[in-house]
Amino acid sequence: MNSAKSRRKECLVRLEHSLVVTAKSGLQVNILDDEWRLLPTSSKGYLIPIAWLHNSAMSDEDWHIIVDVYTHYVRTKAASTAFGVVGNTRRYFTDGIPELSEIKGKWSGLPTHQKKSLNQVFGTLCKLGRKRFVDYHNFTKNHLDKETNNNLDPTKGALTDIEFDSFAKLVNNKLASVDWSRHTDLPFYQSTAFALVRTAVASKLMLAAIRRPIQLSALKWCDLIPAGASFRDRDIEEMNEIGTLGASTLQLRIFHAKVKGSSNSRSHPERYPLHLSEELSLALVKYKRFCLRGVTLILEASDSKVEQEELLLIANNIPIFPSAKLFKWQVRCLETFKCAFTPTSTLFHATDQQLTFRFKVPSDRVPICRVSNNRIRHTALTRGAQQGLSILQLARITGVTVPAARHYVDMDYESRRLIDENYLGNEFLKRTFSGSVTLAPDGEEMILGHHFNEVGGVKSKPTCNTCKAQLGRPLGCYGCPNFRPFLEADHRAELNIAQNKLDANRKFLLNPLETGSIRKLEIQIEWVKLTIAICDELLLKQKAIDVK
Repeated sequence: MNSAKSRRKECLVRLEHSLVVTAKSGLQVNILDDEWRLLPTSSKGYLIPIAWLHNSAMSDEDWHIIVDVYTHYVRTKAASTAFGVVGNTRRYFTDGIPELSEIKGKWSGLPTHQKKSLNQVFGTLCKLGRKRFVDYHNFTKNHLDKETNNNLDPTKGALTDIEFDSFAKLVNNKLASVDWSRHTDLPFYQSTAFALVRTAVASKLMLAAIRRPIQLSALKWCDLIPAGASFRDRDIEEMNEIGTLGASTLQLRIFHAKVKGSSNSRSHPERYPLHLSEELSLALVKYKRFCLRGVTLILEASDSKVEQEELLLIANNIPIFPSAKLFKWQVRCLETFKCAFTPTSTLFHATDQQLTFRFKVPSDRVPICRVSNNRIRHTALTRGAQQGLSILQLARITGVTVPAARHYVDMDYESRRLIDENYLGNEFLKRTFSGSVTLAPDGEEMILGHHFNEVGGVKSKPTCNTCKAQLGRPLGCYGCPNFRPFLEADHRAELNIAQNKLDANRKFLLNPLETGSIRKLEIQIEWVKLTIAICDELLLKQKAIDVK
């Protein structure tokens, strides 16, 4: 051990501080190690490089204070949180804890995430009884950047109808392309081929459940049971479980991702299990059979035979989304295999990073739309708030906390909707008309209006042939990236027909406030209006040029 570490060890012994702490995951962490391993798998934040702290020339007192606060996060917070706090504060603690005047001088130039972490650290030090840092914390908490809500941001926030529908179609097509009857051998499960199947199923379940990747990574097959059955979980009341609905459907138990005092990722289930559709339930049954086929191959490779009933019993504690390492495991015997899986084990679970998706889909407002897990939750919460759901309903549907759901309800959606419409008209439609034509090119498929007049063309026939727009042609075409509106077409005639249809539908609403059933029609009418406005603008400019 080098001289710096020897001195640090003597410091711990002198202060009667333990050399080893237990991370929240249960792993033992030696404080003097150059890396603190917090998770058994390579998930987010599983490894914290800490050699910079041990090798620093800072005073022993500052070193002990920093170690004290860092190990507090290691013991009580999720690995990703501890990793973030250490990473965001490292540059300011390299030579010890700076004076408050130095922090004040740098504060305005710090990024928001580093300000938050410094505030967290000084707040925690105060809670740990370090009165020296009261003034530090008073300054940092009173000078944090104001929260900016990005729920409707075009690159990070909620998706538009076209973006969301494109994503849902992509996810459904990926799952539909899986051939469940294919012949598979052990090398198949050990390769990326199985990972692609796992990703397809995980993406579909993520979309249906609206939950975080880390929550899906913790799932075992015992969390997926038929509707009408019981989890027999002391934290889930029987009255909240899904009763039989006369169809072969499943219910899913989900666990909270972040709970104070939780001993493991499966210690606190959500109060209400999720009901899955018949279609998704069938896909998960096929996927389970697919996974158990791989488990059977592992056991056969070790000359272990197991009956189907026993295999199903063992499978209860096997992860729904296993890592490829499971199928590379050389099992010594059946008993060893059984002992590896318990109700709380995390062995061979795929990491949340492996289940995190980021797809690119067509957009009606930005050149490239990247869909992430966060954006799916933003979309669900935003749409729910727009439809008038309460804060408690939003929290239950998406699994977020009540304070988190409140942000979406408190927004002025009507004002933002008008802003979005103008944005769409100025950006998307102008791009659409950048290649517009008065006469149709030869061979281009035509979009006909209700009076059989040509209102536009199709950019890609294959894409148009697979369209499932509920409103049909031509109304459902307006706003679509694949639709090429004609400048001199009679779009006003289509607007009049759509407006009359909307007026008729409004008369039959059971409740004047329940407008969800006509919302799509209202959106398409806005698209037609925007198309007319852009056509008029471009034609006016064209006439001005001709006059000159």
